[in-house]
Amino acid sequence: MAKKDSLISELIPTRLIHPSERLPIPSAKVRTKRFRFFFVSFQLFSLLLGNIWLRLRGRKNVPLGEERIIKCLQCLGMLWIRVAQALTMRGSLLSTSLGMRLLDLRDRGSACGFERVRETIEGELGRPLEELFDRFEKTPFSATTVSQLHRARLRKEQVWTAVKVQQPLAEEIFNQDLKLFRRIIGVMKFFSIQTGMRWDQLFHELKEIKIRELNYYYEAAALETLEQNLEGQPMHVPRVFRRYCRKRILVMEFIQGALLSDIIALQREDPKRLEAWLQANNIEPRKVARRLFHSTYRQVFEHNFFHGDMHTSNIILLRDSHIAVIECRSAGSLEAESLEKQKMFLRALSEKEYVIAAEIYFLLASRLPRVDLNTVKERLMRIWRVWEARVHIKHLPYEQKSLAFMTGQVNRVVHDSQFAPLWSFTRLTCAWVHLDNSLAVLDPELNYLKQLKICFRRAEQRENFDKLRHLPSRLGSAMAALHEVPKRTAEYTLFRETLLRRQAQVVQGSASKLEAVIAAGSGLISFLLMVVGGFLLLVFLMRYLHISLKPLLGHQLSWLAARVPDMSLGVWLVFFAAFAFLYGFFHSQKKRFSRQEYGRHGNGTAVER
Repeated sequence: MAKKDSLISELIPTRLIHPSERLPIPSAKVRTKRFRFFFVSFQLFSLLLGNIWLRLRGRKNVPLGEERIIKCLQCLGMLWIRVAQALTMRGSLLSTSLGMRLLDLRDRGSACGFERVRETIEGELGRPLEELFDRFEKTPFSATTVSQLHRARLRKEQVWTAVKVQQPLAEEIFNQDLKLFRRIIGVMKFFSIQTGMRWDQLFHELKEIKIRELNYYYEAAALETLEQNLEGQPMHVPRVFRRYCRKRILVMEFIQGALLSDIIALQREDPKRLEAWLQANNIEPRKVARRLFHSTYRQVFEHNFFHGDMHTSNIILLRDSHIAVIECRSAGSLEAESLEKQKMFLRALSEKEYVIAAEIYFLLASRLPRVDLNTVKERLMRIWRVWEARVHIKHLPYEQKSLAFMTGQVNRVVHDSQFAPLWSFTRLTCAWVHLDNSLAVLDPELNYLKQLKICFRRAEQRENFDKLRHLPSRLGSAMAALHEVPKRTAEYTLFRETLLRRQAQVVQGSASKLEAVIAAGSGLISFLLMVVGGFLLLVFLMRYLHISLKPLLGHQLSWLAARVPDMSLGVWLVFFAAFAFLYGFFHSQKKRFSRQEYGRHGNGTAVER
């Protein structure tokens, strides 16, 4: 660890923002949330009414409405921010400024008193605070609705750390909000509102968020995994001190640098000061952008473990264009099959194979709607062609050529076509949006498709090099596999025989289904013959016995009976005999095939169903 610590110390830049320049974090008294249900319900209801009013006035995208939504979600807390981010993925909101802000939104909260922090730390670690830290800053430097961060120095290791402490009642508040959201889902399902949104799956995704983000053992493990995966790259993660970590406490290395969010703010307020700082620390924004791009895609497609919450407040710029990422409370991974499909989809886009990209995109859907897929495919291909043309225009605003903008256009098409949403991809899409927000600041002229090609080419080179490096061990494994060939062949033969037997049973079952169809058809024909024969019998009685059946048949059937041509008694008898014969034939066929379906075949073998 000494080597890594010295490396980080060499990369620490000069100070960009002094702590006195930051807004102080408001403090709040911890109190019970007995009226949380009514408070959240009122906020959501007022937000809904406000947006309906803006829509009725034709002002649904005004900045005032966006700011009101952002402030309301930050006030409600983490769960409702996650719900808003997930819903943003469904419609066309992703391609708007509000959608980008929602997916990059971070919950901000007030800080509880230091005595409650001390109580949490000592309760979790079972030791007095002074025995663990010789310095502990009482004022936190960051706070959310579920946690707050304090700077402290470990007494034994003599290392400055960031101590993450869970807010009191954070888990209880999350559980209350989760229950309220479940009730809202129940109401929407009862009134059949947006039934294709798969609300139950979204609810289970939120439950998983609770498990992962309110238990800091998960974040500690995620940081350690990222540290291993990023080894050798100009990307750094804080070192975790496991012996001091608990469910509600996380102690990690404090990395000093400049937050990318501070750079964004300074770019607007004092660009000359920012330029001087970048030159003094040998930081090239374009190089940082490319490193961030390739590292993110490498995390996703090579390690299948990525930082899912890498927004601008969690990215730190170091000297020589190095990067550090913090706050890994939302790490993600994909199922192997879904990961491969995502990789094939993006590779097809980078190679302009839009027909293949559309077909792969359909494979990503959990189920396909009853629409003309060719029409949907044409609309998607049109979007990708326009996006490809925009990507190559350097001076076009990055927001109009970003991956998030294109994804928002695609979401509009699939939403109109009633595709079922995939809530499991929300974390991955958030990672793409966070990357786009960073690239828009660091390198607005970046060519996304070109960088995608470079990324896939480098991945293939690393894979080939890895195969050559492990060639001796692979040869040994190949020799061992040769000895297993007879055994595997025997297993395959046994498996194949079992599969053929099962296939024969399926065919036999299919024959039974065919017989059931024949039996049903014969029964339907015999029923129709009986109805037509009965009708002709009534016509015969009306003609030859002079019986008035109009009160029985009604006006329409009586009119139809009058249109039957006159026939002699012999012809009527022939007709009745033919109908009786056909009825008897089809009725017997119905019984015959019904017995074969539910009985036994002639060889005495029961039909396996």
